[in-house]
Amino acid sequence: MSYDELSHMLLVEKAQKGSQEALSSLISQHRMKMLQWANKIVQNSAKAEDIVQDALIQTLRHIDSLDDPEKFLPWLRSIVRNQSLMTLRSSSVRGESLYDDRSLDEISSHFQHSHLDEPFTYTLGTQLLSEMEAGIDRLGKREQAVIRSHVLEGLSISETAERIGIKSGAVYTALSRARKKLNDFRFEDELDKYISSRRRFGKPDNGGNVNVQYYSYAGAYDTLSSMIMLTASSIGSHQLTLTDVFAATGHAFRFHATDDLGVSGPYAHDWTSSVLSGMENLGLSANVHGGSGYQLKHPDELTDCMEDVFQALEDGIPVISWGLNNAEFGLITGYNDKTKSWTIMDTSTSRKKLPYYKLGRMQHPMDWFVVIPKKNKYSKQRTYPIASMLLQAVKNIHGLDRSDNDFSVSGTATYSKWIDSFNRQQSINPLSVAYNLAVVRESRFHASRFLHTLLDDSRQGRPLPESALSAIVHSTQLFDSIFVKMKTITELFPLPYGADPTAPGPADRAAQLLNRASAEEIEAANALEEAAWILNRKNPT
Repeated sequence: MSYDELSHMLLVEKAQKGSQEALSSLISQHRMKMLQWANKIVQNSAKAEDIVQDALIQTLRHIDSLDDPEKFLPWLRSIVRNQSLMTLRSSSVRGESLYDDRSLDEISSHFQHSHLDEPFTYTLGTQLLSEMEAGIDRLGKREQAVIRSHVLEGLSISETAERIGIKSGAVYTALSRARKKLNDFRFEDELDKYISSRRRFGKPDNGGNVNVQYYSYAGAYDTLSSMIMLTASSIGSHQLTLTDVFAATGHAFRFHATDDLGVSGPYAHDWTSSVLSGMENLGLSANVHGGSGYQLKHPDELTDCMEDVFQALEDGIPVISWGLNNAEFGLITGYNDKTKSWTIMDTSTSRKKLPYYKLGRMQHPMDWFVVIPKKNKYSKQRTYPIASMLLQAVKNIHGLDRSDNDFSVSGTATYSKWIDSFNRQQSINPLSVAYNLAVVRESRFHASRFLHTLLDDSRQGRPLPESALSAIVHSTQLFDSIFVKMKTITELFPLPYGADPTAPGPADRAAQLLNRASAEEIEAANALEEAAWILNRKNPT
């Protein structure tokens, strides 16, 4: 046995006996090897780091089962290999953040089943957690005490409260705050490294400052359509109207609701599909990061997105994002690496600063969705793909455009849900009722307006076939009627305060109007489908 091998074996033996210095030396010696082993299997450096962290916890739990210190290295490698293979078998390459609720509970479980009275175990546990996330030392004293007692030592909430001398409710509060802070520290630290690398490569430290204002002409309850129009204008598509965007995205024909008929209902659809198809119909394009229902978990996802954001802003193009200030879509219009902040705007604010690390993370949980428009050559003479837009409208009317979830309905099913609610005089937040109905009134206004534009030859560049025109005229008349009904309903339940949906008079009247509007939409969908079929036959692609 060589001197180095003997020295390594002695380190393992000392570590098993509780030597912190020996333990630190072992971790320092083998951490890079562990990362290489893991990365070779999963081919993902961020995930390899997570695997090594988990492997170190497994080392903590089972080091007393290692009978032969000489076999420490192959034993360690087998732990890394097993963790890597488990990761590959999981449904996604991305795991949970170390400091989300589930992961802290898992770490707590690891330590609960260890021999906590041994100084080695507690020392290693503290060291591993510190190494996984140095931010633990930046927590408040109470938060640190709660993490160490509940997570590391496995004490129950009540035992932790008794030890620290606080109430159980305060323990839950401290845990929640600690988890959020630790995750924030993680993102901040990674972004600091990223910004430093930008400086080394001579990247500009500020830019964008795109002059975009939320003028009344862009005003819409559907803030995604508003932001698409403002963005398109900055690219050069100044002739676009809000109606154009509503039609191109299919939002003019959408009707969505959540199971509880809450205020989030109008956003319960596939944002990515809506944006990409809408941009294409307008002759534009975009890159999308995240999506409806997608949660941002890893800093590398954010830094990858930031590269695209910086480039767009330097090209003078604002970037669309969800939840910059409120639960709505807004725009990123500038950046500053010195202050590490974005300049943002939405319907309620302008030129406000948002820390880099807060992008996609203003609340928890929160949907992560960023749209990076591309600077295409926009043609004012471009004609819309009318047939495909009409078929998209038909799809939306029939509710075939809903998100892949089990908590919302779309299209005619939404009509049925609201009709049933009014018939039962269901108790719903009046603001939610008024807002949902205002959104669908707005969409049907743009549906009617769009169909009228199809009857204008000057907008289309060429006349439509007579048979298709007849079908479009019929659907236009139906949507004119639908809009009038929606206008009447919103007058029964006006914003901002709404009205009592349990009151028999307004509720019965709303149910009757919605029932008629639903029947008219189905008839209009049949006419639009007929027009699209004729157009495709006359102008096959």
